Parts: sequence; C-alpha cells; structure tokens
Amino acid sequence: MAAPITRLFHLTRRLDRMAEFDAVGEHNLSTSIEVEDGTLAMYSTHMPDDLRDLYVFEVYADDEAYAVHADSPQFKAYVNMAATELTGREVFQLVPRLMLEKPEGLRVTGTNDVEPHLVYVDVAEGGEEDFLTAITANMRTSVEVEPGVLVMYATQMADQPSRWVFWEVYANADAYAAHRETEHFKAYIEATADIVEGKEFFVLAADTLVSKGSLR
Repeated sequence: MAAPITRLFHLTRRLDRMAEFDAVGEHNLSTSIEVEDGTLAMYSTHMPDDLRDLYVFEVYADDEAYAVHADSPQFKAYVNMAATELTGREVFQLVPRLMLEKPEGLRVTGTNDVEPHLVYVDVAEGGEEDFLTAITANMRTSVEVEPGVLVMYATQMADQPSRWVFWEVYANADAYAAHRETEHFKAYIEATADIVEGKEFFVLAADTLVSKGSLR
C-alpha cells in the first residue's frame, strides 16, 4: 500500500457565523468518512483559548481519493462557506512515517472530553532513523495496550525532514497523564534525549474527529 496523503491545515476564521461554519464543517467530515472509501481520517480542532484559531489534519489513501473528496458536494459546500469565513489558511504537506489508530475508528462531535495534541519535534540532522526507531516502539505499545490512546501519527514536514509533526488523540486528559507515566514513554524520552533539539506542544480542543480505524 502506498503511503497515504497527509496534510495539516492551520486556519483562522471569523466568529460572526461560527455556528453555521461549524455545522457545514461537521457535515463535510462526517459525510466524507462514511461515503468515501479513500478518506481515512479527518480531524477538526481549535485552540482552547481562541475560537478563531483552527487546526485540521486529514489523511487520504492516495491522490485519487483526495480528488474524489474534492469533487464531493459536502466539500464544495464547505469551500463556499470558507471563502467568506476564513481569514487565513496555511497548508503543510507531510510525509507519513508511522500512522496508528484504534481499529474501531473515531466518531467524535459536539461537547466532549477528547484531547487532541499537536507536537512539533526538531531532530538533529542524521538522527532521523534512530528517532523513528525510538518512537515506533513507544507508539506501537501505546496504541496496543493503553485504552485511552486513540490515535498516534508520526510525520515529517515534506520540505523540512528534520521537523517532525505528531498528531495524537487521547480519550481525555487523564489518559494522557497515564501515558506519560508508562515505561515505554519514559524509554522513548530517554532514547531520544540526545537527538531532539526542540519541541513545541499544543493541547487542542476537539470539534469533529472521524477516522476509519484502518491505519496500522
């Protein structure tokens, strides 16, 4: 299977039609995950302290799958709304290295305790493969044995491979706290201490999180 198409969007929006914008966005994501075979995961979130500041993470099986989505009525309705409501848009092309999620997938909308995390990690040049080895052991164990670890994706910026982007989803804040106390997480931190040059960590608020549960 070819590597999936993976993108991160950083969006800013107006707030005067927020409820309508959210409804159109939720319909786009929820419908797409149900009817499009190649749409594998879609996550819409915002910064907890600023409703204008949005992060969206999307995964498609391949370019053809994205083309199907882009031609869908639910996506076109979202584009029409976004044309007037978005005030900023950045798109980051990502290279997937390890994509893991619970097999039952996700269907999260409305008020919830789910906690998405966005983490940027800068890895020393030449240390990428050692870093991948360390995160693989941690991520596989976490998704397999921790009930509250729902999604863990490790990617690299397509134009800056030393900068890694992690998208993680935890059932709630307690699940993340428990994850940090595990031996496999502590082993990962110790193994990568000498090759990690910087880290940025964002706890996001979940709006609509949907996935097929097919990524292993």
